[in-house]
Amino acid sequence: MKKNMMPLFGAVISLFCSCFQRSDLSMALYYSGDNREELENTLRHYMFDDPNPEKLAAAQFLIENMPGHFSYSSSEIYGYYAYADRILADTTLTPEQQRDSLLAKTDIRYVAQPFLKKQDVEIIKADYLIDNIDKSYDQWTTYPWASHLSFEDYLEWLLPYKATEYQELDAWRDTMLAHFGKCLEHPVKNDVEYNTTVGVAEMIRNEACHELNRYGLYTRAGLPLLTAHLQVSQTFGDIPDYALTAVLAFRAAGVPSVLDETPVGSRYTAATKWYVILSDRGEELTSEWDLATMIGGGFFPDERGPKVYRNTYAINKDRLEYLRYSKSCHPFKLGQKDVTSKYFLTSNLEIPIDVAPRIMLKERYVLIASAVRDDMDPWRIVDFGTMKGGNACFHDMGREVLYRVMGYDGKRLIYITDPFILHKDGSLEYVSADTINSVHLDKWKNNAL
Repeated sequence: MKKNMMPLFGAVISLFCSCFQRSDLSMALYYSGDNREELENTLRHYMFDDPNPEKLAAAQFLIENMPGHFSYSSSEIYGYYAYADRILADTTLTPEQQRDSLLAKTDIRYVAQPFLKKQDVEIIKADYLIDNIDKSYDQWTTYPWASHLSFEDYLEWLLPYKATEYQELDAWRDTMLAHFGKCLEHPVKNDVEYNTTVGVAEMIRNEACHELNRYGLYTRAGLPLLTAHLQVSQTFGDIPDYALTAVLAFRAAGVPSVLDETPVGSRYTAATKWYVILSDRGEELTSEWDLATMIGGGFFPDERGPKVYRNTYAINKDRLEYLRYSKSCHPFKLGQKDVTSKYFLTSNLEIPIDVAPRIMLKERYVLIASAVRDDMDPWRIVDFGTMKGGNACFHDMGREVLYRVMGYDGKRLIYITDPFILHKDGSLEYVSADTINSVHLDKWKNNAL
């Protein structure tokens, strides 16, 4: 019977592409190459074996955005993970010794290792996709603490099979739940927290903190351990490590969660990446940074920065267009969207560019850089914009930051403005480039990552 359905399936795929008036799905299937059958089997499953329009739409969402996501695919990374597994299992080593062992291994062998990377669309399997869709969909439709999500919220906050690039395509939902989800078997029932998103998330967070028994935070702990069975046994790491673990643990329990981050170092705190949950009151509740900080404690009120980006599964179409057509082609991540205005006062900027530098530009794209506390390399690119009517235009730039605009002259990026401070009231103050390392400008800079 299923053999006879093959022509029908091809017709349905064609109908999908024409009805949506876009080629995202057909292009994803094209890029999948020899793996195309796995993706088509996923779609076929929700058309015929488990006919469900929402699951089918979820599968389509994952597949059509998949070409922008990558996984490691090399014996070298698996060799490193195997070594990390032995080190973390060695109870005679202290957490510091474990960390130092992995650092030494990284610096000796892997510091410049060009790991083989493949697009997920080329390697992911139908069984893996179906398992992730089924488990997340069951959570969304049956768990009280996830029932407030719209379908669009579900697609980004709960459904994705990964929360960061190069995360291993493993059974992380099962692994995280087995280690940090025992609290869900016997929840404390009260009138306030029972079956609420925050209540469940706090139970998961507390259990994860207890089970991990982490030793401390470090600025460097070797290559990130992006496989679930290592994440649940890691007793050291940096804030991004534990923020990622939090998001995976939450999603494994049906708690909607995402990762937000800054493209430069934080100014006053250690926060560079943190988790956010979507509560059943419709609030986006931030952590201060990772698992150790309470949910909804609020992002640091004194913090300032140029940008905050949310890690998304959906591909940022503006960034995709930039990467396709820009000649300078700064490597912005495709799976991010700008959420700066959720955290800071922002301004849309139209910066006049003098004629002399403007005629040197070889493309309409311009870049904006934020000053950091690094005398040798004082600028970090944080966003792109476009030239319009002689102005360099940028959206939602964080205030109380020192910026400079750059453009591409056909060979390299050049500065096309003097540095300027975007003040709290939205006004601009230009300063001399010669004074960029002056102490009096330090308060307008962020830390270098």
